[in-house]
Amino acid sequence: MPGTPTNPSADRNQSPPCSGPDRILCVNIDLDDLRFYRGIHALPPEEDRPTIFEVAVPRFLQMCGRLGIAATLFTISDDLRWPTAVSSLRAAVAAGHEVGSHSATHCYDLSRRRSDFLDAEIAGSRKALEDAVGAPVIGFRGPGYNLSDALLGTLLRAGYTYDTSILPAPAYWAARAAVIGWMRLTGRRSSSIPGRARDFFRHRAPYVWGPVAPGLKEFPITTCGLGRLPLIGTTLASDGPMARHLVRSAAALPFVNVEFHALDFLDVEADSLDPRLRVEPALRIPLADRTAAFEGALARLAEGRRPARLADL
Repeated sequence: MPGTPTNPSADRNQSPPCSGPDRILCVNIDLDDLRFYRGIHALPPEEDRPTIFEVAVPRFLQMCGRLGIAATLFTISDDLRWPTAVSSLRAAVAAGHEVGSHSATHCYDLSRRRSDFLDAEIAGSRKALEDAVGAPVIGFRGPGYNLSDALLGTLLRAGYTYDTSILPAPAYWAARAAVIGWMRLTGRRSSSIPGRARDFFRHRAPYVWGPVAPGLKEFPITTCGLGRLPLIGTTLASDGPMARHLVRSAAALPFVNVEFHALDFLDVEADSLDPRLRVEPALRIPLADRTAAFEGALARLAEGRRPARLADL
């Protein structure tokens, strides 16, 4: 695995990162359905439909095709109930992309649950996804970037070889905790949770977990620049000073792991979404401008790097 530690951790469960000569770019997307955003922002539920598989996934794959990038799609196995989900994932695998698990039901407090629940969510989702797409599923991303020692151990026992839940962005964790707390004070309850604080202070380079999950690889989502902001769709959606600063800062890193969400490839008007979802910053930017900003950022990040699926590292 590439990279060297930028913020070493004294956590005994975290082995030092491995080093290597490669400069690597990984691109992935979390296929979170709109129902989860409604829960985060305490919006009333609506009838669920497979919008992200009908329009967001094809748009994302088209972008990757134009850039020559093979990506990883982290999928909630409960959404396999939609035939469109299965067909779009099979098409992605046929095009050379990877499918990973984003759990069975995207329970935000998965990291707080008992072992039997973890087994169903983690081992169960892996089997369901492999059966649906006909390809190995070896990677996992936890809902809300949240982990626990029990969850990591379950990943290893279930046959996963890597996790990519770590988002080493202390400011992100503080902001999320503050928003969740404010919502509770104002009588609204978010479905999200702050998560385990120490996970947001870990290494930015890839590493291997220690005693809690010996041998399990961790590929953190890249954070960089002033404030260690994450390289995600929200921060790259506009080709402004912040996005350009993050891309320039990432140029010095040997390993770059960019995360998108399906929401990043939706449009409120064109896709007939609830206008209240514009509480999400990306949806306030026209889709064409967003896509152009994403492509420009990824093209610059790809310079001098080898694009790779996480499964291939």
